[in-house]
Amino acid sequence: MRKDQIFVLLLVVLLPMSGCFDGGSIGVAEGTENDENTNEMVNQTIVNHHYYNQSYNSAPVFHVAGIGLDEDEYGRVSTYDPNSGEELTRMYHATLQMWFSVTDVDSNISVVGIDMDLDQIIDHPFTGVSTWNNLSYYESPGIAQSNGTLANNGAGEWGHEPYMCYARVNLVAVDEHQGIAVHPITIRIDRALPHDSQGCQNDYTGDEDYS
Repeated sequence: MRKDQIFVLLLVVLLPMSGCFDGGSIGVAEGTENDENTNEMVNQTIVNHHYYNQSYNSAPVFHVAGIGLDEDEYGRVSTYDPNSGEELTRMYHATLQMWFSVTDVDSNISVVGIDMDLDQIIDHPFTGVSTWNNLSYYESPGIAQSNGTLANNGAGEWGHEPYMCYARVNLVAVDEHQGIAVHPITIRIDRALPHDSQGCQNDYTGDEDYS
């Protein structure tokens, strides 16, 4: 009988203390929850990085109002030997006039300019622009007839001579996450050149008839 009383007494004393021995399992559960939250945060960071830098980035968009030629800014450009002063090359150049704006829905635009050799890399950046979103006027550098041009073959009476000289350049915009927009331009430039330039000429050094 006394043993039964002692057992009951021990049981009464130990039961309230049972929660103290289970602390380890509670800690594990809390730790698992914290790990899940941490993994979720890390995964979210990776997703955001992916969004801004890879397949989800939207490239800039060109809105071109007009492209033409500055007929007052053309003429012969020659290069000379610095030692002898001899004329090395003689070429007509034309200047493009452009009205356009550039927008980007999810990024800031870093640079906009002209790709002269069609490799989709900007050769002539436009500078001093506060916002690309505004429709504004821009000019190209002088485009030589030998640089990025196409000459059509003539027909009929003048079929033996190349004529209708076309310049090919790209407008290029790059955003802060390396999204690239390319707007190709092909335009006839011999309309702004003197009549005696004979359409599309690569080099007419020494040709006194077309000096």
